[in-house]
Amino acid sequence: MENFTSDIEYLLDEKLALYKQLNVLLKEERKFIVTMDVDSLWKSSDKKRKIVQKIQALREKILYQLEDKFGVNDMDIRSFSVSYLIRTIPISKELKTKFRQIKLALEKEKDELTQTAFDNKKYVTQYLGVIDDIMSVVVDNSRQAHYNHSGVMPNTKTSNCLIHAEV
Repeated sequence: MENFTSDIEYLLDEKLALYKQLNVLLKEERKFIVTMDVDSLWKSSDKKRKIVQKIQALREKILYQLEDKFGVNDMDIRSFSVSYLIRTIPISKELKTKFRQIKLALEKEKDELTQTAFDNKKYVTQYLGVIDDIMSVVVDNSRQAHYNHSGVMPNTKTSNCLIHAEV
């Protein structure tokens, strides 16, 4: 049992480290957005995808270990929950406390990730709005409908998308 819990603890620590890497990457991405370094943004996107794949692989490993040790697994990769893990595996109070600390650190990193991603998306949206305004002045299309925040013209049947970006 001790080997099992140390393996789970190691995997959770790895997961936390990956979330921290993802957080650092999103903060670097903000710099790339500000400087409009498109090449670096593409590279960053690829790095994020690889980190997310590693996080999913860690979840699978944890779920596999649960199933291997206890024969039952009520979770899948999408419904993985450290809280469920803490509640269901029979371990000492000290280990449950340690797992709760890791869980809290994970939640903190996820909250920070959510906020950073929101801020990056907000900045891109504002930046695209400025570009739209500049384009409107350059082509003097004051009589034409302007693009909305999603990058399309309102009240049109076709999608005349000027610029579209996702963060």
